[in-house]
Amino acid sequence: MKTLFIVNPTSGRDLAAPMRRELLDAISAMPGADAHVLTRPGEATEIAQKAAQDGYDRIVVAAGDGTLNEVVNGIGDSDVALGLVPLGTGNVFASELGFDEDSLDHYLSVIRAGKIRRTDLGKAGDTRFLLMAGFGFDAEVVHSVPTRAKGIFGKLAYAPMLLRESVRCQPSEFTLVFDGETTLQMSAYNVIICNCACYAPNFQLAQDIRTDDGLLDVLVFGNEPAMKLKFLGWVSASLVTNSEADSSAAHYRARHIRVDADPAVKMQLDGDVRGQSGIDIQVLPNALNLIVP
Repeated sequence: MKTLFIVNPTSGRDLAAPMRRELLDAISAMPGADAHVLTRPGEATEIAQKAAQDGYDRIVVAAGDGTLNEVVNGIGDSDVALGLVPLGTGNVFASELGFDEDSLDHYLSVIRAGKIRRTDLGKAGDTRFLLMAGFGFDAEVVHSVPTRAKGIFGKLAYAPMLLRESVRCQPSEFTLVFDGETTLQMSAYNVIICNCACYAPNFQLAQDIRTDDGLLDVLVFGNEPAMKLKFLGWVSASLVTNSEADSSAAHYRARHIRVDADPAVKMQLDGDVRGQSGIDIQVLPNALNLIVP
């Protein structure tokens, strides 16, 4: 069985460096395993696409959620299985998978065991996502956090930007069309279209969100007086402990969602800004072979 490890040397930066060095040493002793260390943004998509064409059975991402997203887009519709050694800042998808411990030995034992589960993906325009598509407040926060700060402070790098954007961010008038039938118009600070329950390492948007139900979950944080403060509180709390959004966020489910906003707002996919509103989102059922604990 051929396995390619795609390693991002900048993911997690200083905090992840020791585990990354240990991993590269371990790969060199693995039968049938190769490593590619990334050198530029966007390269992971190209390398994953080529690996799938070259007959690799598994691709393991040693990086964070952003690189994981790039690899998912490179794998495309192939049957390559995707594994993870979480070395990023937030490692939200690692939280979704439910790893028992934060150690390289544990991550590699999961890869060796090779348990596979089929999972849904989302697709925004032509770009796939594993976790979520976020519009508005959270995309502004993601856009504002300096890359170097994430490497030094980890997830705490988000704290000052959460506070700043909570003051600066204004609501937009959203128009959401669900499955081409139902239209919702409302003023909101944030719209999050989820494939996974985990929004941050210690924060679930809702416990009943599933990655294998053939649906996307849409949470709308409306322009009520306390909503922005509530969302800020939930996400801020997740930096230090476990938390979950409450039922005051409107919750919908659909296979296809059209998202428009006036004024237009930024869109983040899996933690990186990738465009803006005025886009179609759809679910891709059972689109990925995932190596799970």
